[in-house]
Amino acid sequence: MSSQTRTSLGFLLIGLLGVLIGAFVIIFAAPKLVHVKEATASFEEASAAPLQQNNGGDLEARIINVVKQTEPSVVLIKATVHGVQNIYNPFQNDPFFRQFFGDQGPPQSQPFTAKASGSGFIIKREGDSAFVATNAHVIYHADHVQVLLANGRQVDAEVVGADNSTDLAILKVRGSNLPPALPLGNSNTLQQGQFVLAIGEPESFQNSVSLGIVSALHRTGIDAGGGAGFPTFHYDDMIQITTPINPGNSGGPLITTSGRVVGINAVVAPQAQAIGFSIPINAAAPVLAEIETTGHGIHIAHPYIGVQMRSLDKQLATYLGYSGSGGVVVVSVQPESPAEKSGLQGRDIILEVNHKKVTDPDQIRSAIAKMKVGDKISLLVWRDGSLQPFDVTLGDRPDVLPQG
Repeated sequence: MSSQTRTSLGFLLIGLLGVLIGAFVIIFAAPKLVHVKEATASFEEASAAPLQQNNGGDLEARIINVVKQTEPSVVLIKATVHGVQNIYNPFQNDPFFRQFFGDQGPPQSQPFTAKASGSGFIIKREGDSAFVATNAHVIYHADHVQVLLANGRQVDAEVVGADNSTDLAILKVRGSNLPPALPLGNSNTLQQGQFVLAIGEPESFQNSVSLGIVSALHRTGIDAGGGAGFPTFHYDDMIQITTPINPGNSGGPLITTSGRVVGINAVVAPQAQAIGFSIPINAAAPVLAEIETTGHGIHIAHPYIGVQMRSLDKQLATYLGYSGSGGVVVVSVQPESPAEKSGLQGRDIILEVNHKKVTDPDQIRSAIAKMKVGDKISLLVWRDGSLQPFDVTLGDRPDVLPQG
């Protein structure tokens, strides 16, 4: 046999061997490959399954059930306020600031009638009477308050009392077949990322429900109000939520997916979307109980120094003769306040608080909020070309104050 013939025969045998090995792989390995593909498909299907509660039950069904049980006890509150407001320009008393901001004339008094709406929920039942929890700002100085129930029934409400320092209030309504009180939960057990519901009356669209999560806990230094004759409401320990809080939604309950009230919705961050804040029910409940009993809340001390402030920009710095950078300008000082007693004056520029530089009034408010009434706060102040230290003993803030 020639060498060429032997070579051709070798290639033929190698080809036949490859075919046999390929057949073997197909026969014996194919079922395993099919099994792997089926397992992958099964995993993908499992990943796309509806979200469920860890303790069982479809989350969507649980939410629907909670809304049905809770909604009848959430009410729309309509308040009417009559009064006189003073239009006051805090810069007007200082000739220097009048030059800078213009002469707008003396304060003016104008009568006004205001109508407000908000939300609330029944927190207690006693026979034919029901007590409704809400925010103090919803019924602030109201002459006439009405409550609209979920079934369309409208009843007059009595203001039992309110506490502006905590922004909480209690109303009382009377009548037959009133809805039941909502069960209270434990806000101390809330966790970041937990689902929560808000039920209220945004823009008078009654029985509106929104779903969100707990974004953060223990938020401090939040202020709201302060215009049109209303006080500035200060909030020191709040639940931050993504659940929308729109005008008219204030005072409604924040509810877990198990149907328990863990907060009272109060305020929304005006500079952002989907950032709302709710008063923890563990902090609210004892205040509401005290209001129901005495007509006013438990006194809670809030430290303050009593100044109006604004950030320092280049133009204002030039007018003041200040060539440095940063700082916060004292616009006015409240009479008889800790700031006045320590010697602070309008036009002072606060450069440091407790030896830390500041560039924004919120930094000063935040530092004060972390301290206690009676503590001393150290300020470094620029005044007329010189630096002066001030130690201010923090006082207990009155209900109605413009700012710090």
